[in-house]
Amino acid sequence: MIGKLNQGVGLLGQIGLVFMVVSITYDVILRYVFIAPTHWALEVNTFLLVFLCIIPAGDVLRVGTQIRITFLYDRLTPAVKARLDILRAAAGLFFCTIMIWKGWDMAWKAWLHNDRMSTSLGTPMVIPYLFLPIGFLLLALQYLSDVTSILRKSPAAPAAQPPSGKQPEVEQQI
Repeated sequence: MIGKLNQGVGLLGQIGLVFMVVSITYDVILRYVFIAPTHWALEVNTFLLVFLCIIPAGDVLRVGTQIRITFLYDRLTPAVKARLDILRAAAGLFFCTIMIWKGWDMAWKAWLHNDRMSTSLGTPMVIPYLFLPIGFLLLALQYLSDVTSILRKSPAAPAAQPPSGKQPEVEQQI
């Protein structure tokens, strides 16, 4: 379910990116061809850039397309890789927890004080500030999902001896 949620948010990010390209192209044409720039494109695209950097992060982690240096990691055994993946997820969860907390604090203060951009749109600052706790919550959920998958795949404790006295066969992994 978390994967589907992050996949949907990733699609929302793709739609946002397309809108960003179209609106910037529109603004450039109006600015340099018709000498009549828009008053909204810069502000909207600034917030869209923040949105695109934070909100789809969980989907990027789900798909595994984040930047990773795997030179040493690829040479490790699967058991060590699983432990490192759990450690990585724990560090990610710790960071996400701090970002959710501080992002929510910023958004709440912006809401209480009715902070707005000093532009013609006057966008309430609570909107871009909410991108932080929402995006990092989605990322934290994906980290939790990854840890759950790793723990499910890890070998269980050794089984008890079968009643016949035969040793259980062990599959070799390649």
